[in-house]
Amino acid sequence: MNDFLASLYFETDPLLEKLRGYASAHNVPVLRPDSAAFLRTLVLLRKPGKILEAGTAIGYSALLMAKAAPDALIETVELDADTAAVARGNLRDAGPDIERRVRVILGDASEVFASLRGTYDMIFLDSAKGQYVHMLDDVLRLLSPGGLLVADNCIFYGKVFDEPASAPHKHRTIVANMRAFIERVLCGGEFDGSLLECGDGMLVAVKR
Repeated sequence: MNDFLASLYFETDPLLEKLRGYASAHNVPVLRPDSAAFLRTLVLLRKPGKILEAGTAIGYSALLMAKAAPDALIETVELDADTAAVARGNLRDAGPDIERRVRVILGDASEVFASLRGTYDMIFLDSAKGQYVHMLDDVLRLLSPGGLLVADNCIFYGKVFDEPASAPHKHRTIVANMRAFIERVLCGGEFDGSLLECGDGMLVAVKR
């Protein structure tokens, strides 16, 4: 099944394909091809005017969303200064329109989210997995009613399916936090959503 599905997803945009090649060569994590296709579809469907992203990396997903939503303003947060610089360069290469619409913020996503004001039509989480649950109050504050929350890597290589105590010691806190995040989003009454087996697990939810 996975081999068949993988054959269906290929990048047609030259710059995005270049970024994926760079990520592979330099061991930079970016969206898996099926997750990238799904994220692009969500953005095309919702047409968000303002997007907030946690986890810029080299700018692949920010560029993908900017291309799918040509009128959207995107703010994306990256912890590592060198990686943020690479992302800014890639966005510059995409042309003045995208460079103008996408702002890379250097800092810890949890701290940056806590400092932001205003509302966003869509929030995409793709940063430190153990921090998602700690960011959730700010996500709720920043996301407009009816806004879309998308979180990547929520299955965490299948580790969330087992109790945290059975996970390797170095992963126990991440697994416990991710399970708490998933349970609050799907069962807490603040969102309507679903966890999909796409990529490493994508959680998609709409704020009530």
